[in-house]
Formats: sequence, structure tokens, C-alpha cells
Amino acid sequence: MSGKNLYMSQSHFLDRSSPPHISTLAILAGVSAMNMSIFLPSLPSMAKDFDVDYGTMQIFISGYFLSLAFFQLIIGPVSDRIGRKPTMIAAFLLFTASTLICEITTNFYLFLFFRMLQAGVAAGFVLGRAVIRDIVPMEHAASMIGYVTMAMTIMPMLAPALGGILEEQLNWRYSLRLMYLMGIISLLLIWFDQKETLNKNEISKAKLRDDYKELFLNKDFWFYVLVMGFSVGSYFSFLTGAPVISAEYFELAPSVQGYLFAILGLGFFLGNFLTGRYAMKIGPNRFMLWGCFVALTGPALQTLIYLNFSFGPLSFFTPMFLVGLGQGLIVPNAAAGIVSVNPKLAGSASGLGATIQVMIGGILAYATGYIIADFVSPLPLICILFFTIFVTLFFSFKLQKSSIV
Repeated sequence: MSGKNLYMSQSHFLDRSSPPHISTLAILAGVSAMNMSIFLPSLPSMAKDFDVDYGTMQIFISGYFLSLAFFQLIIGPVSDRIGRKPTMIAAFLLFTASTLICEITTNFYLFLFFRMLQAGVAAGFVLGRAVIRDIVPMEHAASMIGYVTMAMTIMPMLAPALGGILEEQLNWRYSLRLMYLMGIISLLLIWFDQKETLNKNEISKAKLRDDYKELFLNKDFWFYVLVMGFSVGSYFSFLTGAPVISAEYFELAPSVQGYLFAILGLGFFLGNFLTGRYAMKIGPNRFMLWGCFVALTGPALQTLIYLNFSFGPLSFFTPMFLVGLGQGLIVPNAAAGIVSVNPKLAGSASGLGATIQVMIGGILAYATGYIIADFVSPLPLICILFFTIFVTLFFSFKLQKSSIV
């Protein structure tokens, strides 16, 4: 029986006595991803409305990533102690209230403060992975996470296009109103569909320091985290640099940018589908390694076109399909590895892993923003993609090598 079928046999939609339905997990994780990407085409307009330069507006991205890291560090261990459902409810209440305040304030620094509190929505993907590991064994987790990630990819894939349309037709603040509505829907789903999946016998009694010490001393945990961190870091770097290149180098309208961003999402969607379908047959570590080689072909193709042919928007965005495809093979398998190194600490491992992942992504996004601000050209961003994927390849090779020894 596949990971998906094993889970679905125990889950019934809107049944509070069964584990959350796969669609609920996908929506909760999707809202988390959507909140990061829906504002990307609107960053120049937001900077203009708040009367700040684009370099200052980068805090909107890098600050949010750092706040994500903080919340993820707390959410996982808290859920290992009080349960997945109450932690999820508290996190989405914070997100919904913060989104409302972001929508009504006109003060840039107050806006940034509550934007950072919005990062409580990280519970959607942090605890989704832990819930899956609560229900299905290790060998099924990668497949199940692949299916959930595939489904949730639809939201962030469409979000930039939707955000661009809302800005052009109405105002960028309507994106915040949409996120507020999504927060309410998420709370209703958590309340009516999510059974507590944490076994009371597996509730961690140890101090937080001891939990983290055990994870920090696990070599495989670090390798999986670094694989996922630099893979997602390449995505964060692209999300930071591509809007500037699109607006200033290619002079594209916000809505057009949104459509082109969807190319990366389509590749990620397909990669997760392949993971869900074949991870159990091929093996997580081998799949991650294959994903690295696929992802490398993206910036390689961009470089070839840039150096030898006319370089237009499609030349820049179309090869990102291959990067997304590779990430779709890497991320769910790495996530399954992270939450499986110690099943009793699945929440803590997911939270700590996601924290380190976002810290890596935040640093890369911050560096990318300032590099692209000084050199508005696709080539520096392509070089950053090469760097992040090569690091991912190195640690994937180490994990694959150790698994066959």
C-alpha cells in the first residue's frame, strides 16, 4: 500500500475523530507558502506607498524569513508537548490577527512588525510534516509528503499572478485581505477536520535543550537539513532577485511577472508528483541526488543562452522549470529524512530543520537582494543558483554514499 493510500484509509474529511484530510494538510501548507509569494510583484508599489527605497523594502522579505526561522524553532517543540492541533490553532489565530493589522496600518515599521508576526503561519507546513510522520511509517513519509507538497504547490504557483492582478485592478492591500480570508478558512478546517495525532505515550518529557542536543548530534539530520536548506535557498534567492530583474531589466508588468513565476511552480509540482509516485521504489536519497542533477541543468541552460544568444524573459524563466523539477525531487525526500531521524521528536526535528532552512534562505535572499540592487542583470542570479545547487549536490551525494555503505 502506498503512503497516500495508507494515510487516506485512516482519514475522513470534516471528521474530527480522524486525522486531517490530505486536502486540509495541503491547504494549511499552501497558505503558508502563498503568504510568502503573493506580494512579490507588488514590492516596488509597496516601497512607493510607504515612501522607502527598494533596499529597505528587502527587510520585508529577509525579515520575514528570519521571523519564520524563530517561529519554526518554537512551533515544533511546543507541538511535541501540547499536541499538534492546539499549536496549529494558536499559530493561525496569530497569523489572521496580524494580517488584519497589516492591511489597515499606514506606518511602515508597524507594518513590518506585524508582517513578521504573520510568520506564525509556518505551522501549516512544519506541523503538516509532523502529522504525516505521526500516522505513517518512515518508508511511506517521503511519498506522502510529496503528494501534499504537490497539492499545496498550486497556491504559491498561482499567488504571484493573483497578486499582480489584484495590484493592477485594485490595490496591493487586497492581497492582504485575501490572506485574511484564507486565515479564517484555515482555522475552520483545523477545528472541524483535525484530530490530535500525537500519541500521548510519545509526548516528549525531556527539556527542550535535551531534545535539540540529540538532534544536533545526529549527522544525518544535519545532512538532510543542509540539502533542503540550500535547495529552498535557491528558490528564495530567485524570488528575491527575479522581481527586480523582471521590472528593471526586462521591464515586465506585474501580472506578466506573476505568470512567468508560475513556470518554476509547474516544475516543482511535477517533481513532487514524481516523488509521491516513485519515492518508495527508488529511495529518498537516490531521488534527492537525481533532483540535484536535474536542477543544475536550469542555470546551465540559462548561461548557455545568455552567452550565445539573445536573452529575453522566456530565456530567463523557462529553464527555471528544470530547477523547480529538481527541487520537487529534493525537498519532500529531505523533509521525510528530517522527521524520521527520531520519530519521537518529529515536531522538534521539523521545526528545527525548517528554522535552519529558512535561516539559510534568509541569508541568501538578503545577499541576493543587495547584489541584484547593484548589478541589475540575470547573470549574478544565475551564479547564485549554481552555488546553491552545487552545495545541495554535495550533501545529497554524502547521504547516498552513506546509505549504500
